[in-house]
Amino acid sequence: MQEFYSKISLVYFIAATTVLMALAFFLLGTALREMWQITKGADAASTALSSISLLIIGFAVIETAKFIAEEEVLRSRELRSTRESRRSITKFITIIVIAASLEALVMVFQATREGIEFAIYPAALFLAATISLVSLGVYQWLSSRIGDHHDQD
Repeated sequence: MQEFYSKISLVYFIAATTVLMALAFFLLGTALREMWQITKGADAASTALSSISLLIIGFAVIETAKFIAEEEVLRSRELRSTRESRRSITKFITIIVIAASLEALVMVFQATREGIEFAIYPAALFLAATISLVSLGVYQWLSSRIGDHHDQD
């Protein structure tokens, strides 16, 4: 039964990774199509910022797909140590923090064009990314203190 579950999980992870990568490339194509609209008279700055947002989301999606492929498909074994677990969680949270920070930065630029009242959401997103980064640091510090003792045993 365990072998059956492992094979089903592997098929799912491969399918999910493939779909995520396809969606990331779809976002890339959409961003390129939007940029093409500049040649047809669209507002260059707004269109560029919109394209950047799509690319950032695509970046996060492709990095998530890569993470899944590395952790679940290519490394066909369970995490064996707290150090490996910390590394995996760090990679995943880092992807989220980078994507959220970049998106917040793009939104700040949009807010400067549209009005200061639109700056609340980007500021909240920056705050959330910062809290996530600080939380990751706290997690790393705490888990290294515990993990180092257990890895030596």
